[in-house]
Amino acid sequence: MNWITPITDRSAADITNRTSKGFFNETDINRIEGNIAWLVYQLARFNFFTNATTVTNWYMHSLPNISDFYRIRDNILATAADVRQARPDIRFTLENMSDLQFEHLNYATVNVLEQNILILWDVITRMSTIYRQASFISGQQLFLPQRRV
Repeated sequence: MNWITPITDRSAADITNRTSKGFFNETDINRIEGNIAWLVYQLARFNFFTNATTVTNWYMHSLPNISDFYRIRDNILATAADVRQARPDIRFTLENMSDLQFEHLNYATVNVLEQNILILWDVITRMSTIYRQASFISGQQLFLPQRRV
């Protein structure tokens, strides 16, 4: 699974002008679900196993319904909870994802979903660097193996 850069800048003009960002299709939902799966996989590397169910094989005639968007939101929230548990010292705030937003799904709601995925990506990709630095900050001595001749 590969990370695909989220689209977070959809606008009403995209819909009016019928640009590619003005339509929601299987490419978009597969990117969103695939990116969540990527985040969950990265967290597993730190021994945090998020209970997320992702579907990454959407096709043109199988667009999601409202329960799929609730599942996606719940996956994002579960991933965020695990990140907070793994690194309580890292502060981040997700954008609000209320039930009402999903009752009237529009481009702004999809922007919020993808923005929150991008926030989690930023935190998780920095975690390996932070963990590495913490090992030196903690005061433990670092012994490197010596090559014997």
